Amino acid sequence: MNPRFRLIMSAILISTSIPTLPAHADDGYKLNLQLTTKNASEDPDKVWDTQDLVAYGNPPRHPDIYTARIITPSGEWLLSQTSGDCNMQTMCTTLLVHKSSDGQTTVVANPQVMLGGTAILSLNYKKITTQELDEAAKPFTGTYDVKTSK
Repeated sequence: MNPRFRLIMSAILISTSIPTLPAHADDGYKLNLQLTTKNASEDPDKVWDTQDLVAYGNPPRHPDIYTARIITPSGEWLLSQTSGDCNMQTMCTTLLVHKSSDGQTTVVANPQVMLGGTAILSLNYKKITTQELDEAAKPFTGTYDVKTSK
């Protein structure tokens, strides 16, 4: 079976059995990753370097980019993920980027998020929470500190 197909099917199977994160406004800002760029050799948001988007597989293809963005009183927040760096539990390296009102862009957290998954940014912008899977595919809540962007 094609490893790519197996990864996608695993993500679908696992994601249907994991409880979702709460979406209430008092819990934080919900960031839902959506496929935004297929077979990406360049990142339109400039979060990922071209070395992060190297082609892989046979036949070769570039990773897909998943993105979520929200606007808050503190500026724009961008959660970005590539499909090229995921483990067998479909947990992928993801970057949380803050774009302040003065135009400064800073990577403020590097959480693990399921491929195309969801994360919650706390209302005080100090924590990002994710639903993760351990090596035995058991769900747990991941919590990451968000660095100050100034």
